[in-house]
Amino acid sequence: MTTFHHTVSRREFMKVLGLTGVGAAALTSPVFHDLDELTASESGGWKRPWWVKSVDEPTVEIDWSKVKRYDHRTMAHSSYPNAQHWGAEKWLANRAESSAATKARVGTKGNTLRDTALGTAGGIFGSYRPVLPYITKNPKDGWMGLTPTDPQKLGMAKWQGTPEENARMIRAASICFGAGNIGTAELSGHERNLVYTYTRVGPKGNSTGDGFVNKWPPPAGYWRKIDFENVDVGYIEPIDGVDDCHLVLPDRPLWDIGVMIPMARASWSTTGSGNNSTKLSSESNSARYRMFHQSTYPCLQAFINILGYHSYGYGAGDGPGGMMPAEASAVLGGVSEMGRSSEICIQPEHGPVTGYYSIITDLPMMQAKPIDAGIFRFCHTCRRCAEMCPSQAISHEAEPSWDIPNFDYIVPNMINNPGKRLFWTNTTQCQGFSGINGCSQVCRGICTMNTEKGAMVHELVHATVSTTGVFNGFMWQMGKTFGYELLDSEKWWEMAPSLPTWGTGKSLWSSSLH
Repeated sequence: MTTFHHTVSRREFMKVLGLTGVGAAALTSPVFHDLDELTASESGGWKRPWWVKSVDEPTVEIDWSKVKRYDHRTMAHSSYPNAQHWGAEKWLANRAESSAATKARVGTKGNTLRDTALGTAGGIFGSYRPVLPYITKNPKDGWMGLTPTDPQKLGMAKWQGTPEENARMIRAASICFGAGNIGTAELSGHERNLVYTYTRVGPKGNSTGDGFVNKWPPPAGYWRKIDFENVDVGYIEPIDGVDDCHLVLPDRPLWDIGVMIPMARASWSTTGSGNNSTKLSSESNSARYRMFHQSTYPCLQAFINILGYHSYGYGAGDGPGGMMPAEASAVLGGVSEMGRSSEICIQPEHGPVTGYYSIITDLPMMQAKPIDAGIFRFCHTCRRCAEMCPSQAISHEAEPSWDIPNFDYIVPNMINNPGKRLFWTNTTQCQGFSGINGCSQVCRGICTMNTEKGAMVHELVHATVSTTGVFNGFMWQMGKTFGYELLDSEKWWEMAPSLPTWGTGKSLWSSSLH
């Protein structure tokens, strides 16, 4: 593998593709030069590789007439819709078996003491979340952020900038606070239907657990209801005597900040005994929440508030939820494209190992365009994640579909929201299997786009699939030769001292991660 990376020249590789001569030069020459030539006015300060193109519509087709506001209490991780799909008895039996299987994995490969120490320590940030009530007793400060000061107290005028200037400013601040990058989109007209009707977390707890399988809906306190009203600034009020349950957004011009947090590619790709999950991959997954909720999110909200504007995000205790699907935010805001798995976005610079979040604000920002980097088109041909998925929950179909499959569900599919032409994933099958077997998160780890960026060939693969779909099948097969494979958990500990901070950038193991 290493020898291949060092000995195959660009010209030789192009001969393998059958792209030689003047036509090939027109296609590939820019890959090897600094051609990040998007202007600041078009990109809002984001200079991307030349092969990431801005387009008027997302590469995944959307029928806005069918996109309705979604109840996030019925998302894929919620026991209630999964229990309806399979039947309560079968689902609860699966949960019991899952608990026993988790205990049985203790001490196995990928779940050794040092693996467990890393995974547990990496998630300890959650213990610090309750500190907010000791700083402020006002629940809105968790949703709308703290305001250490404001323009009036500073003796200054409220910030005024053009939408383009504001987008560049927010991008700069977000990156300072830990984001990989951001997208920006105006929430006008049909985009408002992306805002949830209910969140899945409330001040008393989470509505997604097994306890509500047979007593739905959960009572107030285990969710927050979201509405739009004719007010200038959002506010929170009680429902059924429970504080912090009704989130009211102003029916005014609003913008979405889609935040991307890169995750560690190497640790995400690790597998344990029998390709089961590892504590290393779990840490990589939880790291995005640590980075966002402990740094990017509170700092960015405070930044916006100090400028004299408002923002709306995640209620207290709501780690992965927020106000709207973060993947939709990423696609509309030009951060990422959809992938073959309908649950995953793929980002050109960081691949599928990325976490997404959404913050709504009244600070006017430019509307970023969606992107076309050839990723979703590549997914039409590549079925690597589908073939490697241990639960076989990812679609093998050749073309995406507007119709949401019902799989083997007892009732109509409750989890997926219509209006997109996707390769639909059987989320209940995914959840049921991974609970028992410990999903190795292989769909992201094995993805051809989850690659080491230091080698020329990887850049060539990305640039080629962005320009033409002719060689997608070839690239998929060659991905195995390039070393796009999963990583043994013990190997990770050998290479980890040479990985960059957070494990998210270019590795010193530039020849191969594996």
